[in-house]
Amino acid sequence: MKTLFPAAMIVAMALGCGGGATEPPAPAAEQVVEPAPAAGEVVVARHDLIYSCNCGPDCSCGAVSTKPGKCGCGTDLVEGRMLMIDGSVASLCTCGPDCKCEIGDDPSTCGCGKEMKKVDLAGTGIYYCNCGGSCKCNYVSDQAGRCACGMELKTS
Repeated sequence: MKTLFPAAMIVAMALGCGGGATEPPAPAAEQVVEPAPAAGEVVVARHDLIYSCNCGPDCSCGAVSTKPGKCGCGTDLVEGRMLMIDGSVASLCTCGPDCKCEIGDDPSTCGCGKEMKKVDLAGTGIYYCNCGGSCKCNYVSDQAGRCACGMELKTS
């Protein structure tokens, strides 16, 4: 005589009726919640951007900020990526936020050939890294702290 018990037990276990099993049965397919896809890229805070007045050669307002805004002349501040600081003078590339430029062969130009903008940070309240000589940490902030290389940020 054949016994159906082992086959019935296998079917019962597959359906989640394992008798002494300690795990709860698996949820039905309509109860399974899939994780939501990641919402875009993770944005890392930039510490190399300086916004400055770009009113032209006749303007002497000297507006500089670590955030977008308007200068005293009423025009929008222009974003620049700091490539170098010498003393309190920052050299900026104004090619745009996705620029990968470095200092060009001519120290007055970016690698893309565009002329670098020079901005004096003295008296602006902006903190910056100045490791000595021609620092290339390119770190600016509106608050005291440490730059990427670990040096204390300075302000003039």
